[in-house]
Amino acid sequence: MAIIEFASLKVETWRNGGGVTREIALGGTATEPAWRLSIADITAAGAFSAFPGMERTFTVIEGDVVELTVDGVVRRLERFRPLRFDGGSTTSCALPTGACRALNVMTRKDSFGAGVLIAELSKKQPLPLQPDQFLVLLQGQAQVLSGTATRTLAPFDTVAGGTPPEEAAMAVPGEPQVHVPCPSEISGRGFAALVSVFAL
Repeated sequence: MAIIEFASLKVETWRNGGGVTREIALGGTATEPAWRLSIADITAAGAFSAFPGMERTFTVIEGDVVELTVDGVVRRLERFRPLRFDGGSTTSCALPTGACRALNVMTRKDSFGAGVLIAELSKKQPLPLQPDQFLVLLQGQAQVLSGTATRTLAPFDTVAGGTPPEEAAMAVPGEPQVHVPCPSEISGRGFAALVSVFAL
């Protein structure tokens, strides 16, 4: 299991200049991705890039409302409401309430699938993380529990499941990506996106 700090992610500007993207995790290669998890800051209305052969799940995680037009159909998306659509569709966005931040999950249709669940965190009932899952803290406070050790998450930090125990090590302050022993659980107060990526 690994903690991927939001502050450590590389910022990449969109080709159309309408926002920036931070890649959290990638399966495959940059030119031929099998799946991709990222966070985008959308600062201007405009067209989205097309990704033929991919399925896309888009979730507003900061800001109020985004209006997506997907193949001519307008969809009004409020915060924390995922929308799944064909990555090859003609897609554009409008920002009726201003700039926003969105979580994007893309998977290659013929080989991978993905699910996005917005979960409310609890201190009394920690949330376990499976090897094929990522948890992105969206709002509030959270801690990763591993044995008797804890690690505090900052907003938009990601916990990735799947690191074998023999490759894990305890958290080190200041490190951008930190491995902690498996299995682990997440507790706190607030909301998180639980992203599952699985082979078909």
